[in-house]
Amino acid sequence: MQNPGIIRCIGYDVFMPETAVVFVTGNNNKYSIAALAGALESTPSTAAVPVHFLPGKNPAQLCDSLRLLTETHEQLLVCFSFATTGIVAAHALLMTVRAELATSNLVCVAGGPHPTGDPEGTIMLGFDIVVIGEGEETLPELVTAFSQEAPVDEIKGIALPRNGGVLKTAKREPIDLDQFAPFSVARNRLSPIEISRGCPFACRFCQTSYIFGTKIRHRSIDEIVKYIALSKANGTRDFRFISPNALAYGSADGKSVDLETIERLLKAASAITGREHLFFGSFPSEVRPEAVSKEALELITTYAATKMVVIGAQSGSRRMLDSLNRGHTVDDVSKAVTLILEAGLAASVDFIFGLPGETDDDKRLSIEMIERLTAMGARVHSHTFIPLPGTPLAKSTAGVVDEELARYLSRLANKGLQFGQWKKQQRLAEESISFRSGFSS
Repeated sequence: MQNPGIIRCIGYDVFMPETAVVFVTGNNNKYSIAALAGALESTPSTAAVPVHFLPGKNPAQLCDSLRLLTETHEQLLVCFSFATTGIVAAHALLMTVRAELATSNLVCVAGGPHPTGDPEGTIMLGFDIVVIGEGEETLPELVTAFSQEAPVDEIKGIALPRNGGVLKTAKREPIDLDQFAPFSVARNRLSPIEISRGCPFACRFCQTSYIFGTKIRHRSIDEIVKYIALSKANGTRDFRFISPNALAYGSADGKSVDLETIERLLKAASAITGREHLFFGSFPSEVRPEAVSKEALELITTYAATKMVVIGAQSGSRRMLDSLNRGHTVDDVSKAVTLILEAGLAASVDFIFGLPGETDDDKRLSIEMIERLTAMGARVHSHTFIPLPGTPLAKSTAGVVDEELARYLSRLANKGLQFGQWKKQQRLAEESISFRSGFSS
């Protein structure tokens, strides 16, 4: 059902003032919500807008909280951020909110990886507006438009229902990370600092390049250090970074490694945090295997407390790596693990199972590689392939881990050599595909 409040706004009718933003929070969107709250805080026109953070885990409790807020705010922009694996839960939550607060003046906004990859499908779920791509400029513009009773259909980077279909506005240009806070200090929404955005490799299964572009952008060291200091002053003890490839920081092309800039970053950061509280190259900032070198690892061990470096292998088959457009070789992974272990660090290696086009031979090569890596001392982080909208493999079937491979992974786990949520990912992938198919039919 289309929300009556948004119809009035788009139709230039009289609209109630005082707009508040509500973020529906969960474990899987805390970093993105922190960044969006920081963007509101960084934008003069929205710095003082009322912002509320409501957990989405309990639908009844969420509705009760929203109902109370409708008594103190005349317009609520209720913001959902979710990935494809969260689509079923997000839709169920939306339907509950619609049913319980059908007459309330709510505008339900969707953003995040799934809505960006499938804006039309997300509108069909019942959302009023979808933010496509980066939200740091778009969300403040939406808040300003609603607060000023202005139309929203000229705001770039959104989709909204129109005449029985979906209107997509002009694409928004990539943002300058330095123009926006990485989190909100005023609202106590702190998070790891995103140091780079975008990825030049465009792996066929991954949304990063298709959402944020293939040209890498970096937050400047001055800005990173400023927010590290603010975060520490507000109680943060351990400091981590967000990046698709930590060793690409400062690189002009996102593929080369700029050791000098990385050292300047780590030296400046550790001077504030203390080496024992700084982490680099571990979650949520894994590194690509071909970027690993003895020199890079020396910087990590000198300036950071990182104990485990996370690298992405994804497959032990060269044919599959080429098919996925990974941009590295099987040997690159083995060399990276060797160097990591020689540096006295632990190595965690990502593998994706059930990849499209994977043959028995490809599976065998992955298992053989896992055997070599675990014998060296590495651990395997296991994933099941999930088709993600907006990627070249979006129309593929969900990955399946057969019984033989499942038993093998269980044996590895019992030895402490494998971990990961591949079982849950397989279930969620099948669930999301089934849901989307049934919903569209």
